[in-house]
Amino acid sequence: MLKRLFPVVFLLPLLLNAAENTKSDGAAWKGEGTLGYTATSGNTDSENLNASLGVSRQANKWKHAASIESIRNEADDEVSADSLVLKEKSEYALNEKSYVFGQLRYEDDEFSGYERQTSIAFGAGSRFVETERHFLDLSAGLGFRSLKESVTGDETEEAIVTANLNYEYKISETATFSEAILVESGDENTHSESATSLKAKIDGNLATKISYLVKHNSDVPGGTDKSDEIVTVSLVYAF
Repeated sequence: MLKRLFPVVFLLPLLLNAAENTKSDGAAWKGEGTLGYTATSGNTDSENLNASLGVSRQANKWKHAASIESIRNEADDEVSADSLVLKEKSEYALNEKSYVFGQLRYEDDEFSGYERQTSIAFGAGSRFVETERHFLDLSAGLGFRSLKESVTGDETEEAIVTANLNYEYKISETATFSEAILVESGDENTHSESATSLKAKIDGNLATKISYLVKHNSDVPGGTDKSDEIVTVSLVYAF
């Protein structure tokens, strides 16, 4: 299970070094890492591990953001969830609210019915609301996706339409609610995600976060559920 942490551990010093090197131009990398682990023993032996690392940087009209996320659940030596997701999005501002973007997404999760999903898309978006307490960003675009079925190993390539929604509500100085929705729709499959979370600051750069993630694929191989629901509780460190 700990092998899932290796990409995060490997990337963290590199990202911290990048942040230090870019402070001089006022465009340092910012980010946060999360880690959650639970284990039970007795009638049921289970382990759950979730880890993620996200970074972003804004310089002049460009904004770059990247993340790596891993979730694994095992009960009585049976693995019920095991996913690794990589995302990257670059935006170029057209004005104070609107922008054009390019984004990449890679997901390795054979329990979803697809061992691998890789997509690239380009489009436009806008920050419709940006106040001290509320933030709402919507974007949409066109792209290309490659799918590999976990059962047959068959690979499919198709054009897609993609849409993203990101909303944040600052409840108080220490608590923030957020909702992120992703949709990628093609002829073979429509993949959608809804990530709902509540983050509460503990002290300094440390916080705790409760997240509810729903993943859905419209077309999956026989014997595979179309939806996965995952609840995680994590510690968060911002840098």
